[in-house]
Amino acid sequence: MKRTLRFIISFILLTGFSGLLFAQQRVAGESNGIKVSFTVQRDTVEVTMEAAVTGWIAIGINPSNMMKDADYKIAYVKDGVVYIRDDYGNGLVSHAEDTRLGGTSDILSYSGKEEKGYTSITFVIPRQTNDKNDRPLTPGTYKILVAASDSDNFTTKHKTRGSLVITMP
Repeated sequence: MKRTLRFIISFILLTGFSGLLFAQQRVAGESNGIKVSFTVQRDTVEVTMEAAVTGWIAIGINPSNMMKDADYKIAYVKDGVVYIRDDYGNGLVSHAEDTRLGGTSDILSYSGKEEKGYTSITFVIPRQTNDKNDRPLTPGTYKILVAASDSDNFTTKHKTRGSLVITMP
């Protein structure tokens, strides 16, 4: 009986402790009406982007100079279907599809909705990939670029844009 009780207590302590080690942590911010949140898990990050637009929303993670070298995710909802792309900042004011630049698309899952002039996109990405065009999301401070448009495509210029700084746990 004592052995069983010790096992149960040990199990509770270990699972409770590991839960503390790997608990979800959330950071959020907003710039020019574009809201972003990051829910950090052990090996992945769930990102949600929201804006009062009927077109695409994009996020760029950790550019080196203007848009250059940022890891972009751009998405929109059209007729109830989510379209999403993994891009890379290949110039000061440009980005291109990661797979066309020798990288990989590392979006693990995604969903989204467009209702009453408002678009919300959620996607999950690994904290770290082997893709040279991705930015690792290890603990630290990151500049985040955001932009949005009322067009349902990946090429129309943004209607609004902004930036913010987040601290990733």
